[in-house]
Amino acid sequence: MKSLGELQVSLNLAAKVNRNRKFYSLRDKVSRMDVLWEAWRKVRANHGAAGTDRQTIEDIEGQRVEQFLLQLQKELLDGTYKVQCVRRVYIPKPKGKKERPLGIPTVRDRVVQQAVKLIIEPIFEADFQPFSFGYRPDKSAKDASSEVYKYLNYGLTNVVEVDIKGFFDHINHSKLLSFVMERIADGYIIRLIRKWLRAGVVYMDSVSYPLEGTPQGGVISPLFANVFLNKLDTMWTALGMNRRDAHNAQLVRYADDMVILTDRKYASNILGLLEQLLVGLDLELSTEKSGVVKLNGKNGFDFLGFRFTRRYDGRKGKDVTRFFPSQEAKSNYRRKLCEIASTRYCSVKSERQLVDEANRLILGWSSYFNHSNANGAYQRLQLFTERRLIYFMRRKHRPKFLSIDTCSKALNGRLGLSKLFGRISYTRSLL
Repeated sequence: MKSLGELQVSLNLAAKVNRNRKFYSLRDKVSRMDVLWEAWRKVRANHGAAGTDRQTIEDIEGQRVEQFLLQLQKELLDGTYKVQCVRRVYIPKPKGKKERPLGIPTVRDRVVQQAVKLIIEPIFEADFQPFSFGYRPDKSAKDASSEVYKYLNYGLTNVVEVDIKGFFDHINHSKLLSFVMERIADGYIIRLIRKWLRAGVVYMDSVSYPLEGTPQGGVISPLFANVFLNKLDTMWTALGMNRRDAHNAQLVRYADDMVILTDRKYASNILGLLEQLLVGLDLELSTEKSGVVKLNGKNGFDFLGFRFTRRYDGRKGKDVTRFFPSQEAKSNYRRKLCEIASTRYCSVKSERQLVDEANRLILGWSSYFNHSNANGAYQRLQLFTERRLIYFMRRKHRPKFLSIDTCSKALNGRLGLSKLFGRISYTRSLL
Protein backbone atom coordinates (compact mmCIF):
# COMPACT_ATOMS: atom_id res chain seq x y z
CA MET A 1 0.00 0.00 0.00
CA LYS A 2 1.26 3.47 -0.88
CA SER A 3 2.16 5.88 1.90
CA LEU A 4 0.07 9.04 2.27
CA GLY A 5 2.75 11.14 0.55
CA GLU A 6 2.99 8.73 -2.37
CA LEU A 7 -0.81 8.61 -2.64
CA GLN A 8 -1.02 12.42 -2.78
CA VAL A 9 1.66 12.58 -5.48
CA SER A 10 -0.06 9.92 -7.58
CA LEU A 11 -3.44 11.68 -7.30
CA ASN A 12 -1.87 14.98 -8.32
CA LEU A 13 -0.06 13.45 -11.30
CA ALA A 14 -3.20 11.63 -12.46
CA ALA A 15 -5.15 14.90 -12.32
CA LYS A 16 -2.43 16.74 -14.28
CA VAL A 17 -2.17 14.09 -16.99
CA ASN A 18 -5.90 14.16 -17.69
CA ARG A 19 -7.53 17.53 -16.99
CA ASN A 20 -11.00 16.04 -17.51
CA ARG A 21 -10.54 13.02 -15.27
CA LYS A 22 -13.00 12.43 -12.44
CA PHE A 23 -12.08 10.52 -9.29
CA TYR A 24 -14.67 7.98 -8.20
CA SER A 25 -13.22 5.88 -5.36
CA LEU A 26 -11.97 8.14 -2.55
CA ARG A 27 -13.98 7.04 0.49
CA ASP A 28 -11.61 4.15 1.24
CA LYS A 29 -8.62 6.50 1.05
CA VAL A 30 -10.17 9.08 3.40
CA SER A 31 -10.89 6.37 6.01
CA ARG A 32 -7.36 4.93 6.01
CA MET A 33 -5.79 5.02 9.48
CA ASP A 34 -2.59 6.74 8.31
CA VAL A 35 -4.74 9.48 6.72
CA LEU A 36 -6.82 9.87 9.90
CA TRP A 37 -3.67 9.99 12.06
CA GLU A 38 -2.17 12.72 9.88
CA ALA A 39 -5.47 14.61 9.97
CA TRP A 40 -5.48 14.37 13.77
CA ARG A 41 -1.89 15.66 14.00
CA LYS A 42 -2.75 18.70 11.87
CA VAL A 43 -5.92 19.46 13.84
CA ARG A 44 -4.09 19.06 17.14
CA ALA A 45 -1.28 21.38 15.98
CA ASN A 46 -3.82 24.16 15.35
CA HIS A 47 -5.00 24.11 19.01
CA GLY A 48 -8.58 24.89 18.03
CA ALA A 49 -11.46 25.48 20.44
CA ALA A 50 -14.27 23.03 21.20
CA GLY A 51 -17.37 22.87 19.01
CA THR A 52 -21.01 22.47 19.95
CA ASP A 53 -20.35 19.12 21.70
CA ARG A 54 -17.87 20.85 24.08
CA GLN A 55 -15.29 18.12 23.40
CA THR A 56 -11.75 19.52 23.37
CA ILE A 57 -8.53 18.12 21.96
CA GLU A 58 -7.35 17.48 25.53
CA ASP A 59 -10.49 15.42 26.22
CA ILE A 60 -9.73 13.18 23.25
CA GLU A 61 -6.10 12.78 24.28
CA GLY A 62 -7.25 11.71 27.73
CA GLN A 63 -9.51 9.01 26.26
CA ARG A 64 -6.86 7.52 23.92
CA VAL A 65 -6.55 8.99 20.44
CA GLU A 66 -6.29 5.59 18.74
CA GLN A 67 -9.69 4.54 20.06
CA PHE A 68 -11.18 7.85 18.90
CA LEU A 69 -9.77 7.41 15.37
CA LEU A 70 -10.82 3.75 15.13
CA GLN A 71 -14.39 4.75 16.01
CA LEU A 72 -14.26 7.52 13.43
CA GLN A 73 -12.96 5.08 10.80
CA LYS A 74 -15.77 2.65 11.56
CA GLU A 75 -18.41 5.38 11.19
CA LEU A 76 -16.94 6.51 7.86
CA LEU A 77 -16.87 2.98 6.47
CA ASP A 78 -20.35 1.91 7.57
CA GLY A 79 -21.97 5.29 6.82
CA THR A 80 -23.01 6.15 10.38
CA TYR A 81 -20.81 9.27 10.66
CA LYS A 82 -22.97 12.35 11.20
CA VAL A 83 -22.03 15.98 10.72
CA GLN A 84 -22.73 18.16 13.77
CA CYS A 85 -23.67 21.82 14.00
CA VAL A 86 -20.95 24.45 14.12
CA ARG A 87 -20.54 26.95 16.95
CA ARG A 88 -20.75 30.60 15.91
CA VAL A 89 -18.31 33.07 17.47
CA TYR A 90 -17.38 36.61 16.48
CA ILE A 91 -13.86 38.03 16.47
CA PRO A 92 -12.92 41.68 15.85
CA LYS A 93 -11.60 42.57 12.42
CA PRO A 94 -8.09 44.12 12.26
CA LYS A 95 -9.37 47.71 12.32
CA GLY A 96 -11.63 46.89 15.25
CA LYS A 97 -14.74 48.52 13.75
CA LYS A 98 -16.55 45.34 12.74
CA GLU A 99 -16.61 41.70 13.76
CA ARG A 100 -15.90 38.65 11.62
CA PRO A 101 -18.11 35.57 12.11
CA LEU A 102 -16.35 32.25 12.63
CA GLY A 103 -17.96 28.83 12.52
CA ILE A 104 -16.15 26.32 14.73
CA PRO A 105 -16.89 22.67 13.86
CA THR A 106 -16.48 19.94 16.46
CA VAL A 107 -13.07 18.27 16.75
CA ARG A 108 -14.55 15.12 15.14
CA ASP A 109 -15.74 17.08 12.13
CA ARG A 110 -12.43 18.93 11.87
CA VAL A 111 -10.51 15.65 11.75
CA VAL A 112 -12.77 14.26 8.99
CA GLN A 113 -12.60 17.55 7.07
CA GLN A 114 -8.82 17.45 7.30
CA ALA A 115 -8.78 13.81 6.11
CA VAL A 116 -10.93 14.70 3.09
CA LYS A 117 -8.72 17.70 2.38
CA LEU A 118 -5.57 15.55 2.44
CA ILE A 119 -7.05 13.38 -0.32
CA ILE A 120 -8.85 15.86 -2.60
CA GLU A 121 -6.50 18.86 -2.34
CA PRO A 122 -3.76 17.27 -4.55
CA ILE A 123 -6.43 16.70 -7.22
CA PHE A 124 -7.53 20.34 -7.29
CA GLU A 125 -3.93 21.57 -7.04
CA ALA A 126 -3.47 20.30 -10.59
CA ASP A 127 -6.07 22.86 -11.78
CA PHE A 128 -5.10 25.92 -9.75
CA GLN A 129 -3.39 28.81 -11.51
CA PRO A 130 0.17 29.86 -10.59
CA PHE A 131 -0.98 33.36 -9.54
CA SER A 132 -3.14 31.92 -6.73
CA PHE A 133 -1.13 31.90 -3.48
CA GLY A 134 -3.61 31.59 -0.60
CA TYR A 135 -3.77 28.48 1.61
CA ARG A 136 -1.86 26.29 -0.83
CA PRO A 137 1.05 23.91 -0.20
CA ASP A 138 4.45 25.56 -0.71
CA LYS A 139 2.87 28.98 -1.36
CA SER A 140 2.53 31.89 1.04
CA ALA A 141 1.79 35.58 1.45
CA LYS A 142 5.53 36.17 1.02
CA ASP A 143 5.35 34.67 -2.45
CA ALA A 144 2.33 36.81 -3.31
CA SER A 145 3.99 40.03 -2.11
CA SER A 146 7.19 39.17 -4.02
CA GLU A 147 5.10 38.63 -7.16
CA VAL A 148 3.52 42.07 -6.78
CA TYR A 149 6.98 43.56 -6.19
CA LYS A 150 8.25 41.88 -9.38
CA TYR A 151 5.45 43.22 -11.58
CA LEU A 152 5.78 46.73 -10.19
CA ASN A 153 9.45 46.69 -11.15
CA TYR A 154 8.42 45.55 -14.62
CA GLY A 155 6.57 48.87 -14.93
CA LEU A 156 3.03 47.62 -14.26
CA THR A 157 2.21 50.59 -12.05
CA ASN A 158 -1.52 50.93 -12.75
CA VAL A 159 -2.94 48.91 -9.89
CA VAL A 160 -6.51 47.67 -9.55
CA GLU A 161 -7.41 47.00 -5.91
CA VAL A 162 -10.15 44.37 -5.59
CA ASP A 163 -12.39 43.58 -2.64
CA ILE A 164 -15.23 41.05 -2.79
CA LYS A 165 -18.13 41.93 -0.52
CA GLY A 166 -18.60 39.23 2.15
CA PHE A 167 -16.98 36.52 0.05
CA PHE A 168 -17.06 33.62 2.54
CA ASP A 169 -20.65 34.47 3.49
CA HIS A 170 -21.94 34.52 -0.10
CA ILE A 171 -20.43 31.46 -1.79
CA ASN A 172 -23.20 29.82 -3.81
CA HIS A 173 -23.56 26.22 -2.57
CA SER A 174 -24.91 24.84 -5.85
CA LYS A 175 -22.11 26.41 -7.89
CA LEU A 176 -19.44 25.26 -5.44
CA LEU A 177 -20.73 21.68 -5.49
CA SER A 178 -20.84 21.72 -9.29
CA PHE A 179 -17.21 22.90 -9.38
CA VAL A 180 -16.20 20.16 -6.94
CA MET A 181 -18.06 17.51 -8.96
CA GLU A 182 -16.05 18.41 -12.05
CA ARG A 183 -13.27 16.42 -10.39
CA ILE A 184 -14.82 14.43 -7.53
CA ALA A 185 -17.38 11.79 -8.48
CA ASP A 186 -17.42 9.81 -5.22
CA GLY A 187 -21.02 10.21 -4.03
CA TYR A 188 -20.15 9.75 -0.37
CA ILE A 189 -17.55 12.56 -0.43
CA ILE A 190 -20.00 14.87 -2.22
CA ARG A 191 -22.69 14.14 0.38
CA LEU A 192 -20.21 14.93 3.17
CA ILE A 193 -19.31 18.26 1.58
CA ARG A 194 -22.98 19.13 1.11
CA LYS A 195 -23.67 18.39 4.79
CA TRP A 196 -20.71 20.52 5.92
CA LEU A 197 -21.96 23.44 3.82
CA ARG A 198 -25.50 23.16 5.19
CA ALA A 199 -24.62 22.30 8.79
CA GLY A 200 -26.61 24.22 11.39
CA VAL A 201 -25.03 27.24 13.02
CA VAL A 202 -25.56 27.55 16.78
CA TYR A 203 -25.48 31.03 18.31
CA MET A 204 -27.16 32.30 21.46
CA ASP A 205 -29.16 29.06 21.93
CA SER A 206 -30.66 29.30 18.43
CA VAL A 207 -29.88 27.27 15.32
CA SER A 208 -29.91 28.59 11.75
CA TYR A 209 -29.24 26.74 8.51
CA PRO A 210 -27.28 28.78 5.93
CA LEU A 211 -28.41 28.80 2.32
CA GLU A 212 -25.08 30.18 1.11
CA GLY A 213 -21.51 30.69 2.31
CA THR A 214 -18.92 28.48 3.93
CA PRO A 215 -17.95 28.94 7.59
CA GLN A 216 -14.64 30.67 8.24
CA GLY A 217 -13.02 28.46 10.83
CA GLY A 218 -13.69 25.18 9.06
CA VAL A 219 -10.57 23.20 8.14
CA ILE A 220 -11.71 22.66 4.56
CA SER A 221 -13.17 26.15 3.95
CA PRO A 222 -9.95 27.63 2.45
CA LEU A 223 -9.86 24.80 -0.11
CA PHE A 224 -13.51 25.48 -0.99
CA ALA A 225 -12.64 29.16 -1.47
CA ASN A 226 -9.79 28.27 -3.84
CA VAL A 227 -11.95 25.82 -5.80
CA PHE A 228 -14.66 28.47 -6.18
CA LEU A 229 -12.35 31.35 -7.16
CA ASN A 230 -10.32 29.11 -9.46
CA LYS A 231 -13.22 29.60 -11.88
CA LEU A 232 -12.43 33.31 -11.87
CA ASP A 233 -8.72 32.57 -12.41
CA THR A 234 -9.52 30.20 -15.27
CA MET A 235 -11.80 32.71 -17.00
CA TRP A 236 -9.16 35.42 -16.56
CA THR A 237 -6.55 33.22 -18.24
CA ALA A 238 -8.94 32.05 -20.99
CA LEU A 239 -9.65 35.70 -21.91
CA GLY A 240 -5.90 36.28 -22.27
CA MET A 241 -5.96 39.08 -19.70
CA ASN A 242 -2.53 38.12 -18.34
CA ARG A 243 -0.84 37.85 -21.76
CA ARG A 244 1.90 40.44 -22.18
CA ASP A 245 1.09 40.95 -25.85
CA ALA A 246 -2.56 41.64 -25.00
CA HIS A 247 -3.95 43.34 -21.89
CA ASN A 248 -0.94 42.51 -19.69
CA ALA A 249 -3.22 42.58 -16.64
CA GLN A 250 -1.44 40.40 -14.08
CA LEU A 251 -3.73 39.06 -11.37
CA VAL A 252 -2.21 38.18 -7.98
CA ARG A 253 -4.64 36.45 -5.63
CA TYR A 254 -4.41 35.30 -2.02
CA ALA A 255 -7.78 33.63 -1.29
CA ASP A 256 -10.30 36.50 -1.71
CA ASP A 257 -7.62 39.23 -1.47
CA MET A 258 -6.41 40.23 -4.92
CA VAL A 259 -4.80 42.96 -6.97
CA ILE A 260 -4.37 43.41 -10.72
CA LEU A 261 -1.26 45.11 -12.09
CA THR A 262 -1.04 46.51 -15.61
CA ASP A 263 0.82 49.08 -17.70
CA ARG A 264 -2.28 49.88 -19.75
CA LYS A 265 -4.13 53.16 -19.25
CA TYR A 266 -7.61 51.58 -19.26
CA ALA A 267 -7.31 49.96 -15.82
CA SER A 268 -10.84 51.09 -14.94
CA ASN A 269 -12.17 48.97 -17.84
CA ILE A 270 -10.29 45.99 -16.41
CA LEU A 271 -12.05 46.53 -13.10
CA GLY A 272 -15.38 46.61 -14.91
CA LEU A 273 -14.61 43.31 -16.64
CA LEU A 274 -13.67 41.70 -13.32
CA GLU A 275 -16.96 42.91 -11.85
CA GLN A 276 -18.86 41.17 -14.67
CA LEU A 277 -16.96 37.92 -14.09
CA LEU A 278 -17.80 38.06 -10.38
CA VAL A 279 -21.49 38.59 -11.15
CA GLY A 280 -21.39 35.30 -13.06
CA LEU A 281 -20.26 33.66 -9.80
CA ASP A 282 -23.01 35.39 -7.78
CA LEU A 283 -20.43 37.59 -6.07
CA GLU A 284 -20.44 41.37 -5.68
CA LEU A 285 -17.56 43.81 -5.86
CA SER A 286 -17.21 46.21 -2.94
CA THR A 287 -17.19 49.61 -4.63
CA GLU A 288 -15.98 51.34 -1.44
CA LYS A 289 -12.81 49.22 -1.16
CA SER A 290 -12.09 48.61 -4.85
CA GLY A 291 -10.54 51.07 -7.27
CA VAL A 292 -7.59 52.03 -9.46
CA VAL A 293 -4.34 53.46 -8.10
CA LYS A 294 -1.62 54.97 -10.26
CA LEU A 295 1.55 54.19 -8.36
CA ASN A 296 3.95 57.12 -8.12
CA GLY A 297 5.87 59.07 -5.49
CA LYS A 298 2.64 60.14 -3.77
CA ASN A 299 0.36 57.14 -4.11
CA GLY A 300 0.69 53.63 -2.76
CA PHE A 301 -1.51 50.69 -1.84
CA ASP A 302 -1.77 48.03 0.85
CA PHE A 303 -1.87 44.29 0.17
CA LEU A 304 -1.54 41.43 2.67
CA GLY A 305 -0.14 43.71 5.36
CA PHE A 306 2.46 45.33 3.07
CA ARG A 307 2.55 48.91 1.80
CA PHE A 308 3.76 49.18 -1.82
CA THR A 309 5.16 52.48 -3.13
CA ARG A 310 7.38 53.80 -5.93
CA ARG A 311 10.10 56.27 -4.92
CA TYR A 312 12.92 58.02 -6.72
CA ASP A 313 16.33 56.53 -6.00
CA GLY A 314 19.07 59.14 -6.51
CA ARG A 315 21.80 56.49 -6.67
CA LYS A 316 20.05 54.59 -9.45
CA GLY A 317 18.60 57.68 -11.07
CA LYS A 318 15.10 56.20 -11.44
CA ASP A 319 11.95 55.24 -9.55
CA VAL A 320 12.21 51.95 -7.67
CA THR A 321 9.65 49.87 -5.80
CA ARG A 322 9.66 49.76 -2.03
CA PHE A 323 7.42 47.63 0.14
CA PHE A 324 7.31 47.50 3.91
CA PRO A 325 4.87 46.84 6.80
CA SER A 326 1.67 48.84 6.41
CA GLN A 327 0.38 51.22 9.08
CA GLU A 328 -2.37 48.71 9.89
CA ALA A 329 0.18 45.91 10.35
CA LYS A 330 2.27 48.07 12.68
CA SER A 331 -0.81 49.09 14.66
CA ASN A 332 -1.76 45.42 15.05
CA TYR A 333 1.73 44.65 16.36
CA ARG A 334 1.52 47.45 18.93
CA ARG A 335 -1.96 46.34 20.00
CA LYS A 336 -0.89 42.71 20.49
CA LEU A 337 2.21 43.76 22.41
CA CYS A 338 0.13 46.01 24.68
CA GLU A 339 -2.14 43.04 25.40
CA ILE A 340 0.90 40.90 26.30
CA ALA A 341 2.45 43.61 28.47
CA SER A 342 -0.76 44.86 30.05
CA THR A 343 -0.17 46.01 33.62
CA ARG A 344 -3.26 44.05 34.66
CA TYR A 345 -1.00 40.98 34.66
CA CYS A 346 1.76 42.50 36.80
CA SER A 347 0.91 40.33 39.80
CA VAL A 348 0.54 37.03 37.94
CA LYS A 349 3.04 37.22 35.08
CA SER A 350 6.79 36.97 35.57
CA GLU A 351 9.37 38.81 33.50
CA ARG A 352 10.38 35.50 31.92
CA GLN A 353 6.79 34.80 30.81
CA LEU A 354 6.50 38.36 29.54
CA VAL A 355 9.65 38.10 27.40
CA ASP A 356 8.78 34.61 26.12
CA GLU A 357 5.38 35.84 24.88
CA ALA A 358 6.91 38.97 23.38
CA ASN A 359 9.60 36.89 21.62
CA ARG A 360 6.98 34.69 19.97
CA LEU A 361 5.26 37.82 18.63
CA ILE A 362 8.56 39.39 17.51
CA LEU A 363 9.86 36.30 15.73
CA GLY A 364 6.56 35.61 13.97
CA TRP A 365 6.16 39.22 12.88
CA SER A 366 9.75 39.70 11.71
CA SER A 367 9.80 36.41 9.77
CA TYR A 368 6.70 37.54 7.86
CA PHE A 369 8.19 40.92 6.86
CA ASN A 370 11.91 40.05 6.60
CA HIS A 371 11.92 39.97 2.80
CA SER A 372 10.64 43.56 2.59
CA ASN A 373 12.20 46.99 3.20
CA ALA A 374 11.33 46.81 6.89
CA ASN A 375 14.45 48.32 8.50
CA GLY A 376 12.86 51.59 9.55
CA ALA A 377 9.73 49.91 10.91
CA TYR A 378 11.83 47.37 12.83
CA GLN A 379 13.89 50.07 14.55
CA ARG A 380 10.82 52.03 15.67
CA LEU A 381 8.93 48.95 16.83
CA GLN A 382 11.97 47.61 18.69
CA LEU A 383 12.15 50.86 20.66
CA PHE A 384 8.40 50.69 21.33
CA THR A 385 8.73 47.07 22.48
CA GLU A 386 11.54 47.76 24.94
CA ARG A 387 9.78 50.80 26.37
CA ARG A 388 6.53 48.91 26.85
CA LEU A 389 8.24 45.97 28.57
CA ILE A 390 10.29 48.27 30.77
CA TYR A 391 7.08 50.03 31.84
CA PHE A 392 5.60 46.63 32.79
CA MET A 393 8.69 45.68 34.83
CA ARG A 394 8.81 48.99 36.68
CA ARG A 395 5.12 48.78 37.56
CA LYS A 396 5.63 45.23 38.78
CA HIS A 397 8.59 46.11 41.02
CA ARG A 398 7.78 49.78 41.66
CA PRO A 399 9.94 52.52 40.11
CA LYS A 400 11.96 53.34 43.20
CA PHE A 401 13.34 49.80 43.35
CA LEU A 402 14.05 49.27 39.63
CA SER A 403 15.65 51.84 37.35
CA ILE A 404 15.08 52.11 33.61
CA ASP A 405 18.72 51.20 32.98
CA THR A 406 18.42 48.06 35.13
CA CYS A 407 15.28 46.96 33.26
CA SER A 408 16.94 47.52 29.89
CA LYS A 409 19.99 45.46 30.84
CA ALA A 410 17.78 42.66 32.16
CA LEU A 411 15.71 42.59 28.96
CA ASN A 412 18.70 42.44 26.63
CA GLY A 413 20.83 40.32 28.97
CA ARG A 414 19.54 37.46 31.09
CA LEU A 415 15.93 37.63 29.79
CA GLY A 416 17.05 37.50 26.14
CA LEU A 417 14.55 39.75 24.37
CA SER A 418 14.66 39.03 20.62
CA LYS A 419 15.41 41.74 18.08
CA LEU A 420 13.28 42.68 15.13
CA PHE A 421 15.86 41.82 12.48
CA GLY A 422 16.29 44.46 9.81
CA ARG A 423 18.07 42.48 7.11
CA ILE A 424 16.64 42.79 3.60
CA SER A 425 16.46 39.43 1.86
CA TYR A 426 14.28 40.13 -1.20
CA THR A 427 15.64 38.86 -4.51
CA ARG A 428 17.39 41.62 -6.43
CA SER A 429 17.27 39.49 -9.59
CA LEU A 430 13.60 40.50 -9.82
CA LEU A 431 14.65 44.04 -10.73
